[in-house]
Amino acid sequence: MADKKPLAYYKKNRGSIKITWEHVERETLHIVHMMKRDHFQPDIIVSLARSGLIPAAMISYCLGNKQLYVVKVDFSKTQIHGNLQDLRSRPILSQRIKRSLKDLKILVVDEMTVSGETLKLVSKYLATKHPRQIKYAVLYQQPWSQFKPDYYGRRITAWPLYPWKELHHIAKDPRAKFIIAGALTQSKQ
Repeated sequence: MADKKPLAYYKKNRGSIKITWEHVERETLHIVHMMKRDHFQPDIIVSLARSGLIPAAMISYCLGNKQLYVVKVDFSKTQIHGNLQDLRSRPILSQRIKRSLKDLKILVVDEMTVSGETLKLVSKYLATKHPRQIKYAVLYQQPWSQFKPDYYGRRITAWPLYPWKELHHIAKDPRAKFIIAGALTQSKQ
């Protein structure tokens, strides 16, 4: 990112948008439909941890493809709330894939692209593994991203608030243990 610091991309968001599980399902199915339209059938799916795990697993189930691997890229040191991030100056690759990817068709999945730096880093890394083809999918693409994925569920200009990240706030609530314990007790009856 020669011209902008990472935080500048996050500040471009116009408010936030609450994402529901129904939204996630719809965007995932849209991606799968676009892949089928293009006749793209990956040999393996590579998820970017953490938030890419969820859409990657959903796409994996839709395609009936159990070849799901994880790459971990750390851009934010901590996530405070929503798009409030303690960002590094650039992302770092902290978990790689050990198996050979030579001559394979790969689908890389993440939840969104903001600046595009994470997907640029993964693209450079995967190129060293000599795959036949790599395509990229994200649930949400922000128009200012410097990386354009092959597939996306929807283009947005607001910061997405994902349903799986809501658990973080529930777990911080001191009453959560009672709520969770009560739910577990009721489910066993």
